[in-house]
Amino acid sequence: MIQLPMIERAGQNTFFYETLHKGVGDILAQRYFGGKLKWDIEVEIWELPVGGTEGSHIHDDTEPEYGAIDELYIILHGSAEMTIDGVTEVLAEGDSVLSPPGSRHNLVNTGSTPLRILIITDPPK
Repeated sequence: MIQLPMIERAGQNTFFYETLHKGVGDILAQRYFGGKLKWDIEVEIWELPVGGTEGSHIHDDTEPEYGAIDELYIILHGSAEMTIDGVTEVLAEGDSVLSPPGSRHNLVNTGSTPLRILIITDPPK
């Protein structure tokens, strides 16, 4: 039996992270295939408003909501700064950053348009 591909359309399964990690502005997120992937990952596209921030935070074993997770950020549109453990990098379209568990990190939209990023994480087990 042939299994048809699963398709999710733009705008499906969207929600807002309201001042995530005490950041600035609300982040529009779309989660793709939540709970349906065989791989142990979560995939989202975020849109941060101009001047918006994710909020400085750490993912480690003491965090009850997320736990110790890796986060891969890929810039799809716009420009940003990512600070990880006190080191700030300027990011442009196509750039990516891996934030490992236990690192303090924050993403800031430094551009004049909304920042769109692809986020891939390994959720807690």
